[in-house]
Amino acid sequence: MIKTNPSFNILRLSLAISLAISVFLILINTNKIIDYTRSEERKKIELWASAQKNFIENKNLDDDIGELTLMILTESFENPIIQVDANGKILSHKNIFENNIIEIDSIKLKNVLEKISIENDPILIKYSNSINQKLYYGNSPILYKIKFYPFGLLIVGLLFSITLFIYYKSSITSNQNKIWASFAKETAHQIGTPLSSLMGWSTILKDEKIDSDIIAEIEKDIERLNKITKRFSEIGSVPKLSKENVNETLNNFIKYLKKRNSSLIELKFNPCNEVIYFKINKTLFEWVIENLIKNAIDSMNGKGIIKINVLKTNSNVQVEIKDSGKGILKENYNKIFNPGFSLKKKGWGLGLSLSKRIINLYHGGNIFIKDSKINSGSTLVISLPLIIESS
Repeated sequence: MIKTNPSFNILRLSLAISLAISVFLILINTNKIIDYTRSEERKKIELWASAQKNFIENKNLDDDIGELTLMILTESFENPIIQVDANGKILSHKNIFENNIIEIDSIKLKNVLEKISIENDPILIKYSNSINQKLYYGNSPILYKIKFYPFGLLIVGLLFSITLFIYYKSSITSNQNKIWASFAKETAHQIGTPLSSLMGWSTILKDEKIDSDIIAEIEKDIERLNKITKRFSEIGSVPKLSKENVNETLNNFIKYLKKRNSSLIELKFNPCNEVIYFKINKTLFEWVIENLIKNAIDSMNGKGIIKINVLKTNSNVQVEIKDSGKGILKENYNKIFNPGFSLKKKGWGLGLSLSKRIINLYHGGNIFIKDSKINSGSTLVISLPLIIESS
């Protein structure tokens, strides 16, 4: 398996912890601000209730205390308040409806009273003649805004994190694509040089009347190297797709693979019962099929049956490759397509990753594990867009 850089992991963890601590501190301080604002609002309402009590008990507003009382009562504040008597009957209200024009026994006013009685504990007003009243008050608009600020902060933080993640992931994908393309081009170039030399030596050997069987074997290897070079050349550039008959393409390639695999491996091809077409790059598509079949052979330890089925859906062609091998654990369904992940002791973990990249990136399709059971085999599916023939 490919391991990520430890220093990068530490940096990523440090950033995540720093972000979490920052959000936690902001929430703690916001909570303190909410508590402080709530406390100050209560003090203000208590002062207003005290001024009203003083006004009712002492009608003389000529002295300094009277002027102060009047100033407090006329001071503007935003909290909705409702004053009730000892029996719960509404006596007055403030800051609830526009111009405060509404009947005291209004159902709307009673609904508001029910709402604000939950928000804050009422303030008890006791007069000298033992008349008790309660002053209910609600939160001010500013307190509501502060209360919802942490939620807004979390939403903004979440959106920012998602945006950052998408950007980061797209950057990683873009860099990976560039690396794959560069790797493929360089590989094709490196193979091409000795291949040209081999072709030249093959011609010389023919002129020297060397055993024709030896020449034939050399030419088979040259043909194989040519095919590998072409594959890497295709993946290192934008491949051209062409319309191909699905059954015919697969049947011909499976015949080719049968000749080059052990007799202990039985390849069974089940074509679709109608002629269907898809758009592929033949070189790269055959490479994917070969990779999947090789993996299936390894899973069966070189002996068993591999079934290749072609299915048609409303918009897709599905190629199923089913083996009778060891199977794959469900937890590894997605991992096996990651670069560097391999279930084989000596595997590089590139075959399936490369296959998925070819199908997803170049063909607009998908490749996935349909089903797998330990010691019973696996079914992998290649799904590609179906070319619908116009009638």
